Amino acid sequence: MLCLMPDYLEKFVCDGQRCGAQCCRLWTVFVDGGTYEKYRGLPQEKSREIMARLVPGEEGQAPWAFDFGPEQICHFLRGDCLCGIQKEHGESYLSNTCAIYPRKPVNIGGNYRMSLSLSCPLAAELALFRDSPVEFNWGEGDNVRPDGWQKIGCRQGDEGLAAACLLLQDTGLSILQLPLPLLTRLAALLGYLAEADKAVDAGDFEQLLQLSDAYSHGGGQKAEGLDWQLDRHFPGLREALAARESKNQHLQALHRIKAEGTLPPLELMLENILVSEYFVELFPCTLGGTLEHNGRAFLALAMLYREAIEAAGGDLSEILYKINRISTLMGHDKEWQETLSQNIS
Repeated sequence: MLCLMPDYLEKFVCDGQRCGAQCCRLWTVFVDGGTYEKYRGLPQEKSREIMARLVPGEEGQAPWAFDFGPEQICHFLRGDCLCGIQKEHGESYLSNTCAIYPRKPVNIGGNYRMSLSLSCPLAAELALFRDSPVEFNWGEGDNVRPDGWQKIGCRQGDEGLAAACLLLQDTGLSILQLPLPLLTRLAALLGYLAEADKAVDAGDFEQLLQLSDAYSHGGGQKAEGLDWQLDRHFPGLREALAARESKNQHLQALHRIKAEGTLPPLELMLENILVSEYFVELFPCTLGGTLEHNGRAFLALAMLYREAIEAAGGDLSEILYKINRISTLMGHDKEWQETLSQNIS
């Protein structure tokens, strides 16, 4: 099947030896039913070894999960930071969680899209340290298992929902890549989403199409009163997020790696981060509330990313580490997302 993906995705190679297999520590690795049956079908001794490490999973996720033990490290992670199950039995014996991450495959009403989570340092490195804007291309998505796609708007009668979701996201990406100062683009994005709310409330898809066409070509270029000061625009948000961040155990698995590449200009690097996050997190429909509310959350996220880059002082490894932290919170911590959503009014 064909799916839309950022151009850097085809360059991605999972390499636990480079990143220290961060996703095999302090995370939850779910085991889907199909993989569980494969484990049961292994020779008795091998099957027993794997099955002994399984515990009941979480409702709505998967029936089983690996018990990482008191040290919170996968039992099958080898000393060379490679997976023992994959090494001995092949990639087809990895659970969906391990086989897919950091990819995020989504089926929106029969339209397939695949991205990379910037919580993975090797994925973030490809997105950040480049000398050109991210492009989106059509490529093969056949390496994703049929039950690995997140389905949105795929039920009968959801055609309008899927079409609107795709249009809203594609227009947002177009606005973010306009040849304008980035702050002006973010202001235009907010303006578009505020007007799109009215069209959606009225059920007027034709109006939404017209708005999307105008903004995609540079309409709504206003940034009066908008700057990069997080505390001025969202007072109290920083403290609320910091309180939630201190409770996130996933962050303890992150560490600095030796980054490869060259430092691009700030605006280009930030553009590529935001374009990637807008795509992977399915903005402007990822949070509850209005489209404009989602836009304000995204603006706050942009400010957090900019602060993180500036605080790193040009150190590639430090930039990567700080970006990984924010993306981990945004993409894998629902309570952090909710805190963000609740503190941007």
